[in-house]
Amino acid sequence: MKIDVPGSSSRLGIAVVLLVGVATMGYGAYSYVEQTSALGDAEQVEATIVETGVETVDQRRGTAYAPAATFNYTYGGESYSSSNVYPGPLPRELNSRQAARDVVAEYERGETVTAYVPAERPKKAYLLKESSDKPLLVIGFGVLFLLGGAVSAVRR
Repeated sequence: MKIDVPGSSSRLGIAVVLLVGVATMGYGAYSYVEQTSALGDAEQVEATIVETGVETVDQRRGTAYAPAATFNYTYGGESYSSSNVYPGPLPRELNSRQAARDVVAEYERGETVTAYVPAERPKKAYLLKESSDKPLLVIGFGVLFLLGGAVSAVRR
């Protein structure tokens, strides 16, 4: 079965598909480097929980939920506020509101907790020192675009 993407056989269409692939791979690689760096050079600090909750994320495949927590901390003599539960720029979505609630259930307003501060980006502190394979999935999605563009270019 042949799937025809409008404009995919024109030079411009192929260029757009290749560009989207490169950009998607680049963002995935950036996210991977940011996450790895944040996990690798993080220093522990005490933080105070300001607020927790669950954010609803509307996606093509349905609704997902993201744990949310805002906290204040001091690093290098400066005061900061962050709302990153996990390291890296890509959000973590869960399939149920309860699953997201469970992630932040241990944090209560006014409680002192441990936060992790990347030494080179002190504004990007986070609460849970966990990696995600989501950046690799984004890179893989970009590779699919590149392959699709390459196949279209060869068939042209």
